Amino acid sequence: MSYLNTELNNESSWKDLLIKIHRRVEIDINEVNRVIELARRTPMLSRYEDELRQLSIFLEYATQYYQQSDPAGLSDLVEFWERYRATVIQRYTSITPVELHAADKVVKDIFGQFLNNIPNENIAYSKDAAPLVYGGKGGLGAYFTHPPGWNRPFAIINLPHTAFDNVWQWLALPHETGHDTYATVKGLQEELETALAERMKKAVENGELNIPEILIDLTPFDINYQHQYSGAEFIVTIWKNWANEAQADLMGLLSCGASAIVALQQIIGFGSKDNWRFSRTFSGIEDAPEEHPTSYVRNALNIAALKKISPSHNQIADEIEARFEALRPEVDDIEWYFPEEHVIAKCPVSEMIKSAEIAADVILKQTMPSLGNRSYQEMIDFTHLDQSIVNQITDLLVSGDPTFSQITNASPRHCLAATVFAFEKNPKKVDLINRTFKHFI
Repeated sequence: MSYLNTELNNESSWKDLLIKIHRRVEIDINEVNRVIELARRTPMLSRYEDELRQLSIFLEYATQYYQQSDPAGLSDLVEFWERYRATVIQRYTSITPVELHAADKVVKDIFGQFLNNIPNENIAYSKDAAPLVYGGKGGLGAYFTHPPGWNRPFAIINLPHTAFDNVWQWLALPHETGHDTYATVKGLQEELETALAERMKKAVENGELNIPEILIDLTPFDINYQHQYSGAEFIVTIWKNWANEAQADLMGLLSCGASAIVALQQIIGFGSKDNWRFSRTFSGIEDAPEEHPTSYVRNALNIAALKKISPSHNQIADEIEARFEALRPEVDDIEWYFPEEHVIAKCPVSEMIKSAEIAADVILKQTMPSLGNRSYQEMIDFTHLDQSIVNQITDLLVSGDPTFSQITNASPRHCLAATVFAFEKNPKKVDLINRTFKHFI
C-alpha cells in the first residue's frame, strides 16, 4: 500500500501543489464587515470611519489579487486580518482599554513624526494610516509588527500582555514602529543597506577597520559547505543583515532619547555571542548572521549614536556607557555559533565597536532619496530641549502627578521616555509610575 503520490517527488510538481493549497486560503468578507461594524461602535475606533471603509475595500481586492497572482502571499494577509480583528475585539469588549489607549497615542506620535515629511508616493500605507497596538501573547521579547502593503489603512504593532504593567518595557514600541516606517517607505531598505555596505567596504579599504578573513565551514558536521569571506565582504554582510534592526534602534533613540538605550539594555543584555544562520534553498545553502545585532555591539551602536545626535546628551551617554562597561563580559572577540557550542566565526571586539560607530553615523546622517533627500535625524530628532521636557515629566511621574503630560510641548514620546528615568530615580514607586503614565497620557 502506498500513502504518498510519487508524482509530487519533483520540484515542479511540489511547487504546483503549494500554489493550489495557498489559493484555498481566503478571508470571509462577511466576517470582515461584521468586525468593521463592531469597530464603528467602539469609542476608541469609531473616529476611523474613512479608514474602516478603506479596510473593507482593501481586504476584498487584496484577497482577489493574492488568490489570482500570488497565492503564497495570502497567509500574510490572513495573519494581518487576524491581528486587526483582535485589536477591534480587545477594544470593543473593553479588554485593557487604558493600556491600549495609551499605547495607541505613543505609536501614533512616533509614526507621524517620521512620515509627515515624506512624499505620499513613497509610502506603502494609505495616506494618514492609523497605527493601532495589538495586545498579543508572549513574553517581554514578543514584540513585532506587520509591515505594510497595498495602501493598508491601519498599521498593527504588537505589545505583549506581559508588558502592560511594565511601562518602561514599552520603549520597544518606538523600535517596532521603526520597523513599520522602514518597510513602508519605498526604496528605503535598499538605500540604507547600500549606504552601509559602501561605507563599510570603504572603511576596510582605507584602513579604518581591520576585519579578518572568515571561513564559514560546515564540513565538521558532514555538510559540504564552505564560504570564504574577505574582511570587507564579512563586515558588509554583517551590517546589511543588521540594517533593519539597527535603524529601528535608532528610530527609538531619535524618538525617546537616552531612555531607549536604558530600556533596551534591560531587554537584550550585554552578550558577546550570537547565532549564525543557515538555510537550504533550491539552489543550495545560504548563510548569514542573526538579524539582530549582537547585544555587545548593539549597545555600542546606540551609545555612539546618542553622542552623535548632540553633545548635549554626552553626560547621559557617559552614564549609560559606564553601566555597559560594568556589566559587559570581558572578551576579545564577538563570536557567532553554529550550533550553540561551535564557534563558526569571530571578529575582534575593538573592530566591531568601530564598525558600530560608523554604522551609527551612516544611519543618522546619510541623506536618502526615499526620504526626500533627508536623513533619519532630519526626519525626527531628540534635542536638548526634548530631554529638558522629559526631565520635567520625570519628576511629576515619580510624584504621581496626573498633569505630567500637560508640560509645554510635551508629546506621548516624551512621556514614554520619562517612565524609564522615573523608575531609575525611585524604583520603589513602580506601581505609581505605571498607573499614572497609563491613565493620564
